[in-house]
Amino acid sequence: MRISQVVHGLPPEYLGGTETYAATLAKELARQGHTVSVFAHCAYPERPEYQVETTSVEGVEITRVNNTLRESKTFPDSYENENIATCFGQMLDRFKPDIVHFQHLMYLSTTCVHEAVRRQIPVVMTLHDYWLICQRGRFLKPDLSVCPGQTDSGCARCFHHLLDPKMSTLYRWLKPLLGQQSWLREQARRWYGKRAGSQSVSLAARQQIQARMAHIRALCESVSLFLAPSRFLREQFVAFGIPPEKILFHECGLQTDAVRSAPRALILQKNGGKRPLIFGYIGVVDPVKGVHLLVEAFQTLPQAELRIYGGEAAYAPYPDEKRFRSRLASSTRIRCMGRYEQHELGRILAEVDVVVVPSIWYENAPLVIREAFLAHTPVITADFGGMREWVTDGVNGLLFEPRNIDDLRQKMMRFMTEPDLVARLSRAFPAVRSISADAALLEQHYRRLVQDSRCP
Repeated sequence: MRISQVVHGLPPEYLGGTETYAATLAKELARQGHTVSVFAHCAYPERPEYQVETTSVEGVEITRVNNTLRESKTFPDSYENENIATCFGQMLDRFKPDIVHFQHLMYLSTTCVHEAVRRQIPVVMTLHDYWLICQRGRFLKPDLSVCPGQTDSGCARCFHHLLDPKMSTLYRWLKPLLGQQSWLREQARRWYGKRAGSQSVSLAARQQIQARMAHIRALCESVSLFLAPSRFLREQFVAFGIPPEKILFHECGLQTDAVRSAPRALILQKNGGKRPLIFGYIGVVDPVKGVHLLVEAFQTLPQAELRIYGGEAAYAPYPDEKRFRSRLASSTRIRCMGRYEQHELGRILAEVDVVVVPSIWYENAPLVIREAFLAHTPVITADFGGMREWVTDGVNGLLFEPRNIDDLRQKMMRFMTEPDLVARLSRAFPAVRSISADAALLEQHYRRLVQDSRCP
């Protein structure tokens, strides 16, 4: 088959779970004999906006379109970009795929879907987060509090800087300066986060949100099949209005052979149980991932070590940046290990005894949880969203109350006071789908949709 994958970014520039999965899947589909292309976004200020570059990596054709958002002037420009859709349409005409699989449309254009449908190409879309129904993607407000759900007024407050004419003019004027001054940018974002919840919402602002949601509903009708990596996320989109039969639960596959390592109990035994217990955070270092909560909870734990693996991101400012940085710098038992490559994951998981996933948003299906299971490593994670679907409390890990630092500390302390807990929680991990099995299952979906599209 000729398969086109679409995603907002690719490694090595972007190392999030969605980007890593999309890149891995494309390579596996090519390995299984399919002809694969990937259409993605990149952001290079020195290049012309919407410049297109096509390369080939490991048998996969990759087309990147440059979008730094410097030409985005209005709220609709932030999700609907006809220049990018035109570039995508040109790729479709040249590559002529049998099917298009959208992994994410952020920084691209929702109308890329229309380009595929216009050419009578079936469309599959994996829902890696809530971006379609929450443009911030995570149901988090600018102050990082949890959003109870989509409302026109609530969305208008989150995007007041793009919806209000005076604010949007100020935002466009300040944006180049804020991009150069990190301290000033963080202060501005912190101020906006505090202000967003209290500002009034105009009728014009609500109407722009209503227009986006109507646009998204029309887009959803054009998609042939949705895939949801967690049941929790599937429920949110069914509640939004997607017919249940049109959205399937589908576990994203992993490169299983590259992650497996020796069981934790064996490693502890080899070390004679004498070295400190090592907790590990693995992923993007970002406030929405709750890294600051983990650092706070770890402070009073005796005779343990915390290793933080991953590069920094800036989705939002930390609630108390100075305190967070001070704790990282002053603690002799917290080690910031820096950015890592995917091929290093097996080694990293072999270095830690417990993986902690303390996210403060309704995570969908973090890859790191199942990667830890492959390495026979128990997980501590927040008891909400899709995270709770993978970790069974007291069986293969522990669940803590979301955002509750004391409860997180108590769960971490259990590993200190119960020496056999790592071994006990390393005996019953669920099966993890491999990327090869994932690609084979997707091929079945692809072929059925292509066949259906050709039936009169």
